[in-house]
Amino acid sequence: MNMADLEGLSERDRAVLRSIFDPTATIAADVVDDGDSFPEESEEQSEAYKESASICAEGVKLAEAGKLDEALKSLNKAIEVAPDRAETYNNRAQLLRLLQRDDDAMADLDRALELTADKRSRARALALCQRGVLLRRRGDTDNARAAFTEAAKLGSGFAKKQVVELNPYAALCNQMLSQVMRGEKEIRL
Repeated sequence: MNMADLEGLSERDRAVLRSIFDPTATIAADVVDDGDSFPEESEEQSEAYKESASICAEGVKLAEAGKLDEALKSLNKAIEVAPDRAETYNNRAQLLRLLQRDDDAMADLDRALELTADKRSRARALALCQRGVLLRRRGDTDNARAAFTEAAKLGSGFAKKQVVELNPYAALCNQMLSQVMRGEKEIRL
């Protein structure tokens, strides 16, 4: 396919073609609005939530500076201040993964998912992505795929790529189609 073939195609059609030729590409949300992006979150604005968010931000900065033990203390405090704030559990799970405490991270992700069970939120999508990464690391491909699939439905581009990577048949079909479209005479399996 050459550039002349692309003339007259809509931006959506071009995005679909890009996703065929690159199985890890996703169709941009601004090109295809299928309602799967999560709405703007309106986090509860109580004083406890505000204080927790502030302490959590400090913990993230400490983690970025390599002060992981201090960061963990901050995130623990942020959870004590607002134990129903899912975002803090997500952040602490990320830190626990850095500390190679995957079981503790999974427990935090479970809590974040409990808190967001009836919501289509960014916090839920992030928890599902982290859960998928941990499950994939453990070799639990089926449950990892399920977590990534739900996160993809919530609008996560990362999760969409993971779903494709975890589907060997789709990746193989896309590779073969790409080769055919490029005019390659021999398809190597």
